[in-house]
Amino acid sequence: MSALFLLMLATSTQTVSPATIAGQYVAVTETEYTITLTLQSKGRAQYEFVTWEADGSAPEQREKLSGKWSRSGNTLTVQLSSGKVAIYSVVPCLSHQEFGEAGCSPGLSLVNTTLADRYGLKRFGLWSAASLKVGVQP
Repeated sequence: MSALFLLMLATSTQTVSPATIAGQYVAVTETEYTITLTLQSKGRAQYEFVTWEADGSAPEQREKLSGKWSRSGNTLTVQLSSGKVAIYSVVPCLSHQEFGEAGCSPGLSLVNTTLADRYGLKRFGLWSAASLKVGVQP
């Protein structure tokens, strides 16, 4: 299936507070690649990485990595079961400039990670999915 997925901004003006940090966070990309980080309210965390070929020449590839998360002030730490770590700054107004749009919405900005570069965490910010709307462009 050859479709360009776009994430368009919703009109939501949510903020990221300790009570609302749980949820899904997504990277906004124009590539054949998605990153989703799910933070459950009981401290569990899961990344899902999905890749595909635009021309459909290869099957979609999915990889999930699980662990736990914790927060101290504006620092969010994801500790995976493998021992790998990702540390984020919790940003109430993460700029949309990264994907060519004006404005901002709640998100996570990577500070440091021990995950391999192939996962793309160093390339993309993660925005609260509740603040973005997923659409498909024909």
